[in-house]
Amino acid sequence: MRTKKIVWSTAIGLTAVVITSCLLIRPQVLARSTDLSAESVGGVKIGGNIGSSSFKSRYQEPLDMQDNTLYDYYEWGNGLRTASVSTGLEKGTIMRLIISGPDNTLTTAKGIHIGDSKEKVLALYGHTYYKSGEQGADIIGYIDRKQNLTLEFWCVNSSGEVAEIRLDDSGVR
Repeated sequence: MRTKKIVWSTAIGLTAVVITSCLLIRPQVLARSTDLSAESVGGVKIGGNIGSSSFKSRYQEPLDMQDNTLYDYYEWGNGLRTASVSTGLEKGTIMRLIISGPDNTLTTAKGIHIGDSKEKVLALYGHTYYKSGEQGADIIGYIDRKQNLTLEFWCVNSSGEVAEIRLDDSGVR
């Protein structure tokens, strides 16, 4: 009888651990990979450098800068925000691209821009996405495991309007 109680307690404990683990797993872990190798935001790719002549000719000088522990966040003309490596040999390497704001005209490589619908995102990028939520937004995300990239569309309103787009190196914290 005592053995049955121990086995039963162990089974309940393991079940609780499995259920808790499933709830804590980030949705990106379960998503299938999508090819994002051609992806860019506003014509800029992850891994580019804010000090390059092509970037500077397009975006000039930053309008604002936020110093962060791991990355320097810059705001550029046309509503582009970047996070780039702040020190060392990789200084200036772009790790994150963000666009938001109602008047932003920048687009992804497939032409999604702020204000587009969730349906348009799904039509152009497909149904191999993960879903999550943050800051009141429903997030539709795509991950490219080969290129180590994530592309997220932050959707708001009942219509699922795209309010923010993020293209990240998967290692960004």
